[in-house]
Amino acid sequence: MSLMMWLTWITSAIVDYFKSVWLALALPGPAALPLLGNVLLIKNIPELIRIGTNMSSLYKPFLRAWMFFVPIIVIYEPEHLKIVLNSTKVSEKNFFYRVMHTFIGDGLITSTGNKWKTNRRIIQPLFHINFLECYIQDFEAVCEQTIGSLNDQEVVQVTRIVNDSILKILHKTVLGENLLPGQETPFRRGELLIIKRVLRPWLLFDWIFKRTELFVKEQQQCGDLHEYVKNILIRRRLCNKRDRQLCLLNALIATSEENPQEFSQEDVINEAVTFMLAGQDSVGAILTFYLYYMAKHQQVQAKVYKEINQIAFHGSITIHQLHKMTYLEQCLKETLRLLPSVPILARHLIKDVTLSNYRIPKGTNVFISPFVTHRLPHVFTDPLKFNPERFSTENSKELHPYAFLPFSLGPRNCIGYKFAYFEMKIFIATFLRHFHVTLKDESEELKLSYRVTLRAKGGLFLKLQSRQRNNC
Repeated sequence: MSLMMWLTWITSAIVDYFKSVWLALALPGPAALPLLGNVLLIKNIPELIRIGTNMSSLYKPFLRAWMFFVPIIVIYEPEHLKIVLNSTKVSEKNFFYRVMHTFIGDGLITSTGNKWKTNRRIIQPLFHINFLECYIQDFEAVCEQTIGSLNDQEVVQVTRIVNDSILKILHKTVLGENLLPGQETPFRRGELLIIKRVLRPWLLFDWIFKRTELFVKEQQQCGDLHEYVKNILIRRRLCNKRDRQLCLLNALIATSEENPQEFSQEDVINEAVTFMLAGQDSVGAILTFYLYYMAKHQQVQAKVYKEINQIAFHGSITIHQLHKMTYLEQCLKETLRLLPSVPILARHLIKDVTLSNYRIPKGTNVFISPFVTHRLPHVFTDPLKFNPERFSTENSKELHPYAFLPFSLGPRNCIGYKFAYFEMKIFIATFLRHFHVTLKDESEELKLSYRVTLRAKGGLFLKLQSRQRNNC
C-alpha cells in the first residue's frame, strides 16, 4: 500500500469514527464511566437482562453504549434489523468475531469478504434437506443410547446429559467418529477461553492479550483441537473413497480433493472445528431450556407428548413424522424466542444507513440482540409469558419476517440451522417419549449465565419419571 493510499485510509477511518461518536452522543443509553464506558456491564448478567427486557421503553429508537472509547449502537426493531442484516453490502461481522479467529481459524463464523463467500458457496449444498435426512438415524441412535443410561424417579443434571448427547451426535455426524463413554477428546475437556477474554474487555486488544497466560492456554487448546481433527482427516485420506461413511468431514475432504486451490486442507480443518464448537454449546443450551419449560408447564408437556404419541409412538422417527410434530416445534420456537442461545450478534457497517431518520455512518459498530427483539411488547403480546400458540400457522402470518431471529437472518445467517432443528426435534421427541419431566423444586426459577451462549447457571436439575412404568 502506497503512503498516499495509507493516509487516505487512515483519514477516512478517523472521519468515520468521529461521525459515530457524534451520533452516539445524541442517543440515549446507560450511564458510562470515564475511559471504561459500559464494559463492566458485561459481567452483570442480571442487569443486562433487565435492560434487555425493558430496552424498548428505556431507550428509543435504539441504545447507545461505549466500549472504552468505541461507540456501539444496539438495534432491536425488526425493520432496523432488516436493513442491517439483509445484505452483505451493508454490514459485515465486526471486531468481536476476531476474538474467535485465533481459536477456530478462518471458518464461516469468522471469515469475511471473498473468503466467506467462497466457503459459504462450497458448504451450503452439504446442508440440503437430502443430506440432513441421512443423519436422522445417527441422531436417534445417540438419543436412544442416552435414554438407556437414565433411571426412573431419578433427579438428574439435564445440562450434562444433553451436552454429552450433543457431543456424541457431533462426533458422529461431523467427524464420522463414535465417541465412547468416558472417552476424552479436546472438544469434551476444553475450557471455553474465549468468554474469559470477552468478560475482560481490555484483553480484546491483541497487544495486551498476547502478553497474558490466557493467550498461551488458548494457543495450546487451539492446537489440540486442530491437531485432533487433522489426525482424523489424515486417516480418512488414506481410506478408499468408497469406504468413507457419510459425515460432514468426509464431504469437506471430497470437496477439497476436487478443488484444493479453492478449498484447502486448512479450510477443511477450520470448518470442521467451527461446526463442532458452534453446534455444541448452542444446541445444548436450547434443549436444556426446552426441558425446563416442559417441566414448568405440565399442560404444555402433556400436549407435546400426546402429539409425539400419535405420530411416532414407537420405532424409528422419520423426517416425515418430524414435519408433522408442529406443536413440538411451536414450543421449540417459543423457547428460542424467550431464551435465544446466542443473545447478541455484532456487525460493522460498511456503508451509511438510515434508521428512524438517524443517519448511521459507515464504520459504526452495531450490536443486534435477538433477546431484546424477542421481548418487544408491541411485537409479542405479554412477551415474558411462555406461549407456544404465538407460532401457530395462523399467528405466524402476522409476524414481521425479522421479528424472530434465533439463528440470525439474511445472507450471513447460521448455515446449520436446519441441522440444529432436526437434531433438537429428534432429541425432544425421543426424550419425552420415554420420560415425563418435573422440576426438582416447584419454586425453582431458572438462573442464567453467559458463556458465548446463554445457559442455565449451575446446570438444570430435573426429576424423571418413566412413562412406561408410570403410564404418564
